[in-house]
Amino acid sequence: MNGEFTYALAFMTGLLGAGHCLGMCSGLAGGLAVHQSHWRKPLPLLGYHGSRIAVYVVLGALGAALGRTLVQTGALGKFQGQLIILAGAVIIVLGLGIAGLLPKLAPRRCPPGTPSQPPHRMARWHKQLAPIIAGVVNGLVPCSLVFSVALRATATADPMQAGLLMLCFGLGTLPAMGAVTALSGHIGCRAHGIAQRLAGVAVIALGAWTVYEGVIFYQVMSGLAN
Repeated sequence: MNGEFTYALAFMTGLLGAGHCLGMCSGLAGGLAVHQSHWRKPLPLLGYHGSRIAVYVVLGALGAALGRTLVQTGALGKFQGQLIILAGAVIIVLGLGIAGLLPKLAPRRCPPGTPSQPPHRMARWHKQLAPIIAGVVNGLVPCSLVFSVALRATATADPMQAGLLMLCFGLGTLPAMGAVTALSGHIGCRAHGIAQRLAGVAVIALGAWTVYEGVIFYQVMSGLAN
């Protein structure tokens, strides 16, 4: 293996970089999980984080195959900035729903103890697909920590090895990111009245921060593309 960047080191980079992960992605992950309170369950969490990590693996493998990292340059970098701005705007709208300002977007309460009618097939399909799509978006969020690991993985010039390095890194991010989504899901499920409005305000703030990050990144990438 080239250099000293081992699978264990990639995993530890993700694990110890938890603070950076939370700073960059907690707005997206936490805001969505508060609104989609069923994300506290294992299957949606698996879909969200599985697709997020899969994006890391694909970026690393493609970067190694093409001899470069497919991030942070030119039109793709600008697209990432636009994507995170859009994601932040969606989070703000969901936060307005949580706060009760957009009743049609208010999250559903936790199901009562008594059995209820099974959801419609389309509703089940939407609930299963939504966390996967959100995870893909999260994986494309411009993040210097992900980029730095992807660069080291690309240096191997081996797509399989690069993909495994990014997989180990992604698994290292799971404790922190998994805790954020699970905890946010429980908050969204149980918050009612004033607590729910406060949660909505917090989600709006997270969305605004996400938009800010996207605008800054887009400006930087626009400067590099010119």
